[in-house]
Amino acid sequence: MAEEPTTRHEKVHSESRGRLRVVRRRADSLSHPETPRLSVEIGALDLELGGRLETVTVAYRTWGSLNAAADNAVLVLHALTGDSLAAGPGGWWDPLIGAGRALDTNNAFVICANILGGCQGSTGPASDDPLTGRPYGMRFPLITIGDIVSAQRALVERLGVRKLVAIGGSIGGFQALEWATRHPELVRGVVPVAASGALDAQGIALNEIGRRAIMADPDWRGGSYASEGVFPATGLAIARMVGMVTYHSKESMNMRFGRNPATRPALYPSFGPTFDVEGYIHYHGEALTKRFDANSFLYLTRAMDLYDVGRDGGESAWLRRIEVPVSLVGIRSDWLFPAGPIRDLRDRLRALGKDVEYQELDSPHGHDAFLKEWGQLTAAIGPFVSARIAGDP
Repeated sequence: MAEEPTTRHEKVHSESRGRLRVVRRRADSLSHPETPRLSVEIGALDLELGGRLETVTVAYRTWGSLNAAADNAVLVLHALTGDSLAAGPGGWWDPLIGAGRALDTNNAFVICANILGGCQGSTGPASDDPLTGRPYGMRFPLITIGDIVSAQRALVERLGVRKLVAIGGSIGGFQALEWATRHPELVRGVVPVAASGALDAQGIALNEIGRRAIMADPDWRGGSYASEGVFPATGLAIARMVGMVTYHSKESMNMRFGRNPATRPALYPSFGPTFDVEGYIHYHGEALTKRFDANSFLYLTRAMDLYDVGRDGGESAWLRRIEVPVSLVGIRSDWLFPAGPIRDLRDRLRALGKDVEYQELDSPHGHDAFLKEWGQLTAAIGPFVSARIAGDP
């Protein structure tokens, strides 16, 4: 699935604001006109592992208004296959964003950007390489969480933001930590949700299964499927099926599915009776193929694997750079990012004299609880974000 066009295939108009060029999509082409998607061209980006992207576009949405001091921004950081539609109809965090909600748009300027390497408007493997005019595919350079945040920094600076609170779950939690350790001068506080300082070996192994499923699909074509007019839907669907299992817990799987017989048609009726949980993962596997790019899945899971808050000099050296309050949020039943390692990160920050708190969602829903437990999330993040926006220490 190629990134959504904003050039010759779509009527657009642009506004020049100094060095900022904002591309506005026509309202009649929007799925959610209440939250139009914008795009900023941030120019070239030098990458952490070497290489350079000569032209980078970042797609984003905003809610609320930036105040005169430009210090009331909240940067919401999406998960692996998410996008910038955090609020409004269809928004993945809509119950938390809006007037009077945890991220109160009466006081805060909320921003959510599609990440570098994604496929919902920001530059990624499905984007056209300006040197060839064809999709990058596997010619896209390896990117890191640091590169993703560097692109976000370019965006918020062009929007005029001087201070922000960074908040996100899963890979978005990694980005929040990256903001705190690598860009502390722009940050007022961070809220990493369902994320520790690095993915463990089991998580890396499961990501590799997903990548191998994609690469083993005959239609992957070495990553050049877009140029050849095919798509590795089977491989991407299997990768998503693996992911869906990691987002649940045993508790939630048993509560929701147990050993209940299938309620959806079986893929292989002659292979015996099937179970409801099989239909569930098949459905979600197929659904992802209709909205996400397979090469983006490869690049973003690799960036997730590579992230380590303590890289290049050791954890303590980087954690010492944190100058703002940190609110860590774990989930009781999460086994992709267990609560224990997140509490350990809290303890290491405290030992360094940092202002850190830890809260835990008491949920059976595993990793997915950060997309479901609206009441607990409101209680966990609302007061912290409100205090930072108000300028409290």
